[in-house]
Amino acid sequence: MSQMQSLGQAMQTLTPLSSSPRVQPPPQTANTAKSEMIPLPLPPRIPITKGRRCFYGFDVPREWFINYFDQNHHLIKDYDPDLDDMTKWYMTMILLEDSARCRTLSLESVTYKISDPTTLLDPEKGYVYLVSMCSTMRSSYYRRPNQRQVDILKDVFGREPEWYVDFHDASFYED
Repeated sequence: MSQMQSLGQAMQTLTPLSSSPRVQPPPQTANTAKSEMIPLPLPPRIPITKGRRCFYGFDVPREWFINYFDQNHHLIKDYDPDLDDMTKWYMTMILLEDSARCRTLSLESVTYKISDPTTLLDPEKGYVYLVSMCSTMRSSYYRRPNQRQVDILKDVFGREPEWYVDFHDASFYED
């Protein structure tokens, strides 16, 4: 038993303790192993972000998914022209992941753009759709894409990605 305690004590002396989980990133993943993650400061802490996740990506209207799919369906093996809209959305996300070689993409509902926190993006629904590359959650943030992947996505969307506030509050994720 004393050897186990000695091993534990030795490990503590080798591994510095950190007061902040953001100080030490987890090991590199498939997205970041061959090139550096994009330098990305976390969004500022402002009143609208309190208790909410923030996502980094590109806001898109509903129609964008269908249009992108219709323009790129030739890249899909065994394409079925009778797909419903939800399947086209799903396939669009796969096409984006494949073109950017970025497996961290997700589709999120967001409310405010951090750079303009006074304007609700869609006052009727209360949210817009976002193709997200990462979030403020530690595991997601440290798996953010590399610069090559971001450049490919910037070419697809024709603009820079931005930080957005999640539509859901923290209680949505607790269950």
